[in-house]
Amino acid sequence: MEIQTLIKPLITLGISLIIALAINVVLKILIQKAEKTNTKIDDIILHAIGKPLYILVIVAGIYYAIHQTPYLADIINSYDQDYKYRHFILTIFVTWIVAILAKSIIKEYGYDIAARTEGDMDDRLVALADMSVTYIIWFIGIIVALSGIGYEITPFITGMGIMGLAIALAAQNLLSNVFGGVTITIDQLYKKGDRVEMGGIYGDVYDIKPRYTRIKTLNNTIITLPNAKVINEQIINYSVPDTTVRVKIPVGVAYGTDPKKVDEILSEIADKTPLVLKEPKALVRFIEYASSSQNFELIVWVKHYDDRHPVIDHVFREIYLRFKKEAIEIPFNQMDVHIKKD
Repeated sequence: MEIQTLIKPLITLGISLIIALAINVVLKILIQKAEKTNTKIDDIILHAIGKPLYILVIVAGIYYAIHQTPYLADIINSYDQDYKYRHFILTIFVTWIVAILAKSIIKEYGYDIAARTEGDMDDRLVALADMSVTYIIWFIGIIVALSGIGYEITPFITGMGIMGLAIALAAQNLLSNVFGGVTITIDQLYKKGDRVEMGGIYGDVYDIKPRYTRIKTLNNTIITLPNAKVINEQIINYSVPDTTVRVKIPVGVAYGTDPKKVDEILSEIADKTPLVLKEPKALVRFIEYASSSQNFELIVWVKHYDDRHPVIDHVFREIYLRFKKEAIEIPFNQMDVHIKKD
């Protein structure tokens, strides 16, 4: 091979590198200008086409340099008479750009749109789309590219199925958590900010991800639960259908105390307690003759689950003061032992 025959392909390769560098410089300038505009779509498009276009120019330079090289050109042309490999390269790069565009649009617009809506389901669907859209687009793009060069895609799809099964078996925990996240999304079991109790953990939903849920306890600690575990637990959501909850307060009095008097005192305390709702009306129940006490239950309703503990605290303090004033004994567990003399 003579040196003169390599000059033209080398020039072609050099020109492609110069063009690629020029494109890179121009795109950087355009990106800086796009960042100053009010819309994000120009930033998304420039970032999407930037790197793929830069690489495509270099690959195109190599492709045409090979076609200008003796012997190599004959070999390539014998396999690429219909320019099908050129179409394969273009398909791959178009897929690359579309995948970046889709991912960027979801990140820039999807989350913002979902955040403006009242429901939480669209937020989770956007997160799921963000996680899967790139893989879906690349899978379709590769199939189209392989079909374009005459490759039989049935064995490829079969192989992908077998490989997918192997991956699924190797990543059972990951997939079960992801499908658990999908279940939480579809069934709308809870949303961010809800007060829940699950798996012995009580607190507010701090964050929901495709693989896990974070709970912020009342002690201000974050506990992370895998979604696969969450969907198999009993979930109590105190925020649905609203934040109103019923509060049961146990009260014990000594034997011999008039139940009517207890009813009157507890009802008066409930009526005067801040945060207790007037409707539904407070209720006093006589529930048990225990070993050492007559047991009652004061049932009140509060507007918000955060009001439960302040109400219980206030009621117990008032019960102590009123029972002391009315000379009602608050009993404690005790055992009377009688000794019989012979």
